[in-house]
Amino acid sequence: MSSFISQIRSISLVQQALSLSMALQRAIIRQGSSLIDKHSIRTFRTFRLAILKDGPDLATFYHPGTLSRLGLWLAEALRDWHGASQGSHGRKKHLPFVIASLGEGMGAFLVVGVTPTNEFGDIRKK
Repeated sequence: MSSFISQIRSISLVQQALSLSMALQRAIIRQGSSLIDKHSIRTFRTFRLAILKDGPDLATFYHPGTLSRLGLWLAEALRDWHGASQGSHGRKKHLPFVIASLGEGMGAFLVVGVTPTNEFGDIRKK
C-alpha cells in the first residue's frame, strides 16, 4: 500500500514539474518574441545584446539558468531567421549573444553570454 501511495506522490511531483517547465518555456517564448518584435536586440561588430528592464516576467529572468535559456532561444531564433534571409553565407548569424536582466529593487543587472551553434542541434566546443 505504501508503494502505491509513493507512486501516486511521484506522479504528482512529475505533473507539477512538467507544469512549471511548460510555464517557464512559455515565459521564454513570450519574452524572446517581445524582444524580437520590438527590435530591442542590438547587433554590434562582435556580439548581439539584449537588455531586459521591464515586463511581467522580469523577476523570472533574474536567475542565471533562466536567462541563459532565453539567450540560447534568442540566439537560435535569430540564427534561423538570419540564415533564411541571408542564405548560407551570412556571417552575423553566428555572433555570441549577451543578455542582461535588471533585478527589481536591487539596482543591479545579471549578465549572461551564450554562443550559438552553426546548425540546429550542434554543439560548439569551447
